[in-house]
Amino acid sequence: MLVHGLDSSKETFSGTLARLVIDNYPCVSLDLRGHGESPFGEVSDFSAPALAADVLEAIKAHGITRAVLVGHSMGGRIAMRAAALDAASSEPVLRAVVIEDMDLIERYAPSKTVEDRAALERFASPGGRRFASWEEARAALLPWYDRDEERINSWRNTRVRPIPGGTEVHSDINPAAQRLARERVLASSDGSMAWDELAAHGDSLPFALHVLYADKGERGTVVQIEGRGGINDMKARCPAAQFTFFPGAGHSIHRTDQEAFDKQLREIIKTAAQRD
Repeated sequence: MLVHGLDSSKETFSGTLARLVIDNYPCVSLDLRGHGESPFGEVSDFSAPALAADVLEAIKAHGITRAVLVGHSMGGRIAMRAAALDAASSEPVLRAVVIEDMDLIERYAPSKTVEDRAALERFASPGGRRFASWEEARAALLPWYDRDEERINSWRNTRVRPIPGGTEVHSDINPAAQRLARERVLASSDGSMAWDELAAHGDSLPFALHVLYADKGERGTVVQIEGRGGINDMKARCPAAQFTFFPGAGHSIHRTDQEAFDKQLREIIKTAAQRD
């Protein structure tokens, strides 16, 4: 089960999914609520625990009784909370949890003005990510991404794509979901709390817990090594977790060091399949 990060969707894992399926690994890539093709839901319900519960519910809805959960970046925070919920369950379904390039640091969330909130209501409403044309979608997205035209243009036909059978386009990118994710997931202490809940199980966790983290390098990583909530702190707080460093890789390890990532993930899946 593959879970994307901020400003992303299930499509970020399309290459990983395709390679796994070709090699006969059953695989599902999910859109978190408010991202990709998933509905936004109630704004008041948007939180790390709610998104984590969505993921576990999706696993059960697919009739899956044993799963390896992979969460990239912000999706890693969701995977931490899902893991903590599953570990406390009387019928856990996870056999391995993989956190890709995410630590426990509480990150800054930009404040919203009244005007911001009103403008973002469009993206939170049903059908709010459907546009008459690429140009209309582009114009709506630009103000929320520092008018970075190069970045927005790179999403054409990928994260902003034509709706089959017509001229309209759909945006997997949702500034409203991004703002809420920054406020209620990345800027919250939930990741740290979930990590401590996992650590409290000691060696009795019902699944293997892995953290994969990238290099600083030119392409960069979002994780911090030192300090409260950094990688070394995570190691100290949860000795049962296994950490793998990918030198030279960027934040999206599954893209920037595809071969090494795939190899590591396959080993994790094979080991998980041997549990009970």
